[in-house]
Parts: sequence; C-alpha cells; structure tokens
Amino acid sequence: MIRKRKWLTFMFALLPGVGHLYLGFTKKGIQIMIAACVSIILIPSIPLIFSFALAILWFYQLFDALQKATWMKAAAAEHDRMMMGHDTFGYPWTMQDLMAAGGYPRDNQLNPFWTGVGCVIVGAMVLLTTVFPGLWSWLLQENAASILLAIALIGYGLMLLFRKNDRKGNEAL
Repeated sequence: MIRKRKWLTFMFALLPGVGHLYLGFTKKGIQIMIAACVSIILIPSIPLIFSFALAILWFYQLFDALQKATWMKAAAAEHDRMMMGHDTFGYPWTMQDLMAAGGYPRDNQLNPFWTGVGCVIVGAMVLLTTVFPGLWSWLLQENAASILLAIALIGYGLMLLFRKNDRKGNEAL
C-alpha cells in the first residue's frame, strides 16, 4: 500500500485539485481544477458571487484532501496490522466494518436536478449582466441581496406549491 504524507498533501492542496491528484483521486482533482478555473474566469462578470464561490471551493478542497489523506493513513495502518497476523480486529474498525466499507467511502452524488437549476440560474445571471451591463450596477445600488432573496423565496415557494405530494391520505386544499 502506497503511503502518502499528510504535510505534502497539504502543500499540494494549496493549489485547487492538486492535493487530490497527489492522493490518486484524479477525477475529483480535475473537477476541482475546472471549477476553480471557471470561477476565476467568471469573477469579472459577478465579482461578489464568484469570488465567494472560489473561496468556498478552495477551503472545501483543502479540507477534503486532508481528510482523505488521514483516512488513507489509517487504512494503511490497519492493513499493516492485519498483515502482521494479529488475530483481533479492533480500533479503528471491526471486521464487519472492513467488509462493509469496500474502500474509501464515496461522497453522496449531487442531485442532477439541483445541479441543473444552479447552472441555469448562474447562466441566466451571466447572460443578463452581459446583455444588460447596467443591470448589475443597478441591482447593487438597489440592494441586490434583498432582491435575490425575494426571488429565491418566491421560487422555493412555487416549488413547494407545485411539488407532487407523495404522502397518502392528504387532500388538496
């Protein structure tokens, strides 16, 4: 089992995606790199949103890479302990846990519906600010946070109203 150094993972993870590549999570590393590049490219169009998104992405990938490195170090220690012929399985895992794990626990996949909704919203905002350059400056002057919150609340309310009700026995009002 190849051991990865945690301090080296931290150094590589200072650049978005490189820490994941070092650990062998190629797909996730490339996804993070692409997301960081897209955020950097889109910062001039909507600086408040994309600079914040870039900061969140950077912190997420840094801590995720360190968490994966820690998990890999614990798995390597458990592997070594098992290979030495110890009869008992104990901390950090039991035999049932090792059998059930089947490798590194996967992150829950994003719901494609919400990913699509997010892409449509961000694309519409970029399109509107490109076609109507004065729109964003007007929104900033007119308290854009309240306007965006109102739009989000209206959208969420409409989604709740038109969502199919899966519970049995409820009648429509």
